[in-house]
Amino acid sequence: MLALGLCALVMASPAVVAGRQKPVRPPDVAPAVPAASWFRLFLLDGQILSTLGEFTRVDDVVLLQVPVGAAGAGGVPEARTVTIAASAVDWARTDAYREALRRVQFEQAGGARAYAIFTEEVAATLRDVALLPDPLERIRRLEAARVQLAQWPATHHGYRAEDVAETLSVVDDLLNGMRAATGQQAFSIALTAAAATPAAAPATALLPPPTLQDMITQALGLAPRVSDAAERVLLLQSAEALLASAPDLDRRWARTTRGQIRRQIKHEDSVTGRYARLRIWMLDRTTRLLAAADVRGMMRVREELVARDARLGQQRPAEVGSLLATLDARLETARRHRLLLERWTERRPALQSYASLLTPHLQSSAPLPRALEEIKALSGPEPGLLARAEAQLASVRAMAQGPGVPEEARTAHQIWVSAQQLAMRALQTRRAAIRSGDLQQAWEASAAAAGALMLLQQLRADVPALVRPPALPATTGL
Repeated sequence: MLALGLCALVMASPAVVAGRQKPVRPPDVAPAVPAASWFRLFLLDGQILSTLGEFTRVDDVVLLQVPVGAAGAGGVPEARTVTIAASAVDWARTDAYREALRRVQFEQAGGARAYAIFTEEVAATLRDVALLPDPLERIRRLEAARVQLAQWPATHHGYRAEDVAETLSVVDDLLNGMRAATGQQAFSIALTAAAATPAAAPATALLPPPTLQDMITQALGLAPRVSDAAERVLLLQSAEALLASAPDLDRRWARTTRGQIRRQIKHEDSVTGRYARLRIWMLDRTTRLLAAADVRGMMRVREELVARDARLGQQRPAEVGSLLATLDARLETARRHRLLLERWTERRPALQSYASLLTPHLQSSAPLPRALEEIKALSGPEPGLLARAEAQLASVRAMAQGPGVPEEARTAHQIWVSAQQLAMRALQTRRAAIRSGDLQQAWEASAAAAGALMLLQQLRADVPALVRPPALPATTGL
């Protein structure tokens, strides 16, 4: 009896069931694969968008290739990538249509042959099960075959799902009988059902490829939905070019549509010009306010920018977002600059006091720099200048301790200390060379004098900078 049941199951396998319902279509009579895969996006307002190839959803936007030209040599029309908001799409209808199209593509690409091979494998498994002597092993093998059956529709876009469901019903009846025959009272098996597939329209419900008129109408209706202004203009220009290249279209319709396209392009150009002027105003205004570290002025500009965008209808959110980001970066720079200016104002008396002590000793007419120039050139100095340089150096050595040196002048003061040390070496070595008449000592004094003069030259630039207001902090992209 069990063998008879399994034989009946083999006869009821998907291939045989399919044979009773409808013959397996041989692959050589399958519909030809179209030159382009026309997917569709169904929008919530009822508009249907034709896309070349499958669209891509990334976060809250959808990227799609829309046709904007006649078919080329390969049969594929020219297309342009546009971006629309994902919230505008009726995803239930869109996913259902996509699944229906994939099912047709699978069938045309050899779905019938793949299904025939699969059902033959299932039938072979069932024949093997009928020959097994162990009842429990027969149940286990039949359960495994059922899992394979249940998974087929989910992994093949619902293709021949009705045939598979009928076979699964026969398998379940036989499994229940086999378990009862072995005395199983509680069935613990977890049968794997097919994953839910989106409800899809039959192949006959698929929409035909769009005509040139459909492409132009679609571009005109899609343009207001495209978030990027540049994409909108390019789409409208492509539609206008397509319209010009299709003289066989209805003249009245073409004239009306051309006027609509040109009005939209003119509107986009006008809006672009307004926002370009808004950008110039913002950048010019904030540049001057930034130089003055006017934080409150920058904040007022930000408020005015938002208000002007609202008056313009908020038609360029991406551009305004970029402007606001630039403005906020400049505002942060202005705040840092304002803080530096306030700190410098508080510290200015101490810096000016330090600079006033140091500046007289740096002047090229002072005895010390003059004597060092002579020592460097091995041309002197004469005894009186050498003595005055030594006296000047002795008078400033007390500054080397630097107990009252401002923090901002620490670097300059270290240079000043090093200059004094080199100057002292130059003066002492020159005096020793004078006493000994040793030219080598004179050269050593010259080298020390050259080093001291180089440091004094650096101080002539650094010390005046201490009493100047701090420069605007270095920034990029502002």
